[in-house]
Amino acid sequence: MSKASKDLDISPIFQPITINKLEIKNRIAMSPMNCNFTDPDHYMSRQQMAYYAARAKGGTGLIITEAQAVSEHPIADTYRKYNNPFLTNYKYVPTQSNFVEHVKSFGAKIFAQLFTGPGRQGSNDLGAAGIVAASAIPWESQIEKMINGVTDDVIKAGARLAGYHGDIPPLSDFDKFLEFAQKIPMLHLVGQTPREITKEEINILVKDMGTGAKVAKLCGYDGVEVHACHGYLVHTFLSERSNQRKDEYGGSFENRIRFMLELIRSARRAVGPDYPVGVRFSAAEDLPGGYTAETAAKMAKRCQEEGADFINLSHGSYEAMSDFLPNTEGQVIDKAAIIKAAVTIPVMCPSVHNPENVVDVLKNGKADIVQQGRQQICDPDWVNKVMNRRFDDIIKCTRCNRGCILRFVAMLPVRCVRNPRTGQEEFIDEYMKRPILPIKQKVWHEVQELTEKNPSEIWEYTEEEMIKAVTVE
Repeated sequence: MSKASKDLDISPIFQPITINKLEIKNRIAMSPMNCNFTDPDHYMSRQQMAYYAARAKGGTGLIITEAQAVSEHPIADTYRKYNNPFLTNYKYVPTQSNFVEHVKSFGAKIFAQLFTGPGRQGSNDLGAAGIVAASAIPWESQIEKMINGVTDDVIKAGARLAGYHGDIPPLSDFDKFLEFAQKIPMLHLVGQTPREITKEEINILVKDMGTGAKVAKLCGYDGVEVHACHGYLVHTFLSERSNQRKDEYGGSFENRIRFMLELIRSARRAVGPDYPVGVRFSAAEDLPGGYTAETAAKMAKRCQEEGADFINLSHGSYEAMSDFLPNTEGQVIDKAAIIKAAVTIPVMCPSVHNPENVVDVLKNGKADIVQQGRQQICDPDWVNKVMNRRFDDIIKCTRCNRGCILRFVAMLPVRCVRNPRTGQEEFIDEYMKRPILPIKQKVWHEVQELTEKNPSEIWEYTEEEMIKAVTVE
């Protein structure tokens, strides 16, 4: 560690921040990431409880869960083998509320990311219906923007894990590689042409977003985030590159963001004015015909005007993997600063791992919160180590993607090549033994507000009462 780092003023990292009326104890958030830990029936597993608890215990101020499905309509189910958790109806409340209570007992606040479906990045082979998107335009991967760690030997190993033993073309022959990819059950990113989603289907998803938000609030989540990033369904509406509709959801800027704003409004109506509702979208696409950071700044401003309490930035899409999963430190900082200048609500900047860079982002107003994804997978104690100035003890993420991203794509539980404890948290007592003192009645104020029942009676709900509690009219 350099002398400059040893003298680093870390106070900006540990200044509390308020989102809506919720105080977050510091400026570090854990990015939403699917880790393939969910139970087969879409319930949160013991491993998920322990995994998120480890990051809360490690000092992270805000945890944002992996994408959680809000709809069981067939159009939202073309991603099923990746087994996202569900917040679609009352039956998930008991296990979800136990999960939330466990994570919050370790001192973090927790938001649920709400997901309407993969769009054209799903697969006709992985769900109950064909894939849909804003327009009937397939995604096109940019081979020059591939992430670290994707090599021919890794692809071969993944295919073998998935049960494929045929010939595999090299990545250098990318057209043939994509033809091969469509034969592999593990891959949802195969570039199939979607059909244009109908207005009736859009309306279903908008209503389901409200139900999902209401279920999340009932479960005790501190806030919700609308998923609109990474080239998935909502993202395809935002960009002229993927949206060529002729109705009120295509064409002008305002039309292209209409679906996203309707989802934000639906969530807000369901949870009321005093509950955090935000949105995550990509800071830019950096592709021919794609939207820029300046356009994203306009989007952020409109989201704030429509009631969003925070903007959570990502970058790129699966078309440009090295933007979506940055190969280098701080790739999104400059774009985050452009977007931050357009709004007064908190903005989160992704993929900043170095403490000096985190301080620079916060101190100079480039963003209000720094979120970490792979670094949190690698070292759940990053925040506590920085707080105690144990910089040399941080397990640094090398962005190799071998244990996390590539295992995820192969439908395997996430691990980390630098930390053998990652993915094994359920077997570590300190993450499963729940502290009792931090669990207070206030965790359950949502239950009383929505059901007018005493929290101790949660197991005595009738099916009718539970349906009423989470139904959006």
